Amino acid sequence: MKKLLKSSLSVAMAALMSLSMFAHAGEAVADDHGGMSVSYNIGYMSEYWYRGVFQEKSAVSFGADAEMGSFYIGTWMADVAEGIEMDVYAGFNFELMGFPMYLGATGYYYSDNFDGDYEEMNTGIDLGFASIDYAFAGTFEALTTGVESDYEHFTITVPLPMTAFDFTYGTFQDELTGHYYELSYGTVVSGVDVGLVIGRNSDDSTASDYYTGNEADTTYATFSLGYSF
Repeated sequence: MKKLLKSSLSVAMAALMSLSMFAHAGEAVADDHGGMSVSYNIGYMSEYWYRGVFQEKSAVSFGADAEMGSFYIGTWMADVAEGIEMDVYAGFNFELMGFPMYLGATGYYYSDNFDGDYEEMNTGIDLGFASIDYAFAGTFEALTTGVESDYEHFTITVPLPMTAFDFTYGTFQDELTGHYYELSYGTVVSGVDVGLVIGRNSDDSTASDYYTGNEADTTYATFSLGYSF
């Protein structure tokens, strides 16, 4: 997940959202360390999808986040195939015309040749009725083909009125193509974050071509559990 920065415009994936928003296990309980708040999260996903692209049949994750004032830094790890994915991100939160925003960078790193390492810039805004996230200046090199692809990624998430559901539309631009739709639900049961995502990606999803299974034009569903401390 590769994980997106949190749609709440504070730290992290992502998830993120999107699936990443559940994989990062909701709001964290922060410890105060000399003006810096530190939180941790653990999670489980029945299937690991990120930006409409299949990653792994199931995954266990762990994350740690630190915030000081407007600045944040964190990491998120998940088991993928026989290795580990580790995402590292940093940035700062601010307001523009009264709307919360963030600007940061995320790096995605893998062991055991699961995927090619890559980095991107991230920004987003919370408009209240919708949140918008934009990833740019990213270059992805597929291990299966060695092909490098510059890409941009855009998502808009809209909370559905009078429900606990969110609707997300995401799309790749530049040298990667494809889009996806997701309907997500999240709740808290005895302190445990419970999430469900149902999505579908497009048949022109070239991003899916670089992953085992080539899961384009697919309807998918994933269940997640998370706990923050």
